Amino acid sequence: MLNDPRVMRLAARVACVGLVVIMVFPLGRILFPYVAGEVGSLQFSALEAVLSTTIGFGLYAVFFG
Repeated sequence: MLNDPRVMRLAARVACVGLVVIMVFPLGRILFPYVAGEVGSLQFSALEAVLSTTIGFGLYAVFFG
């Protein structure tokens, strides 16, 4: 099962998203006080999640084509 190419692709995608989350979420905590007045907390969290996932999958596409 671990040698299955589909599992390996999924693991690589999750690793790329995880790598981006390690950087984006702390940055989000720093930026949140500055943008909290413009957007709500829930909207900021959703934006942060969508941004990190998009960057993670883009990173996967760059590394693994």
